[in-house]
Amino acid sequence: MNCPLPAVALQTVLSYLRRTGQGITCTEGAYHLTKGKPNSAVIAQAYADGAITHTETGTLTVCGIQIPAPLDTTKIRRRVEDHLRKSASQRDILRIATCLGVSLR
Repeated sequence: MNCPLPAVALQTVLSYLRRTGQGITCTEGAYHLTKGKPNSAVIAQAYADGAITHTETGTLTVCGIQIPAPLDTTKIRRRVEDHLRKSASQRDILRIATCLGVSLR
């Protein structure tokens, strides 16, 4: 299951790329930062292919460059837990576990 790039992370990457005048391109299966305008479709694909990643501290890594992301992980965790308690089905919980890489027995 491919998890989409969260909207906050996409906005953070787009903002960084616009400020620096860069875009992301894919050449022969490898992603690189280049001069130009950022494209959100290419950014989403780069995330799906692993060129953009999250760290545990909320920092985003874009083609080897770290960008601090304004993520309040405590607030996010609480919202996810609240949502799971209130409305998630067993199937939803299994999909999330698969996305997170939790081994299922």
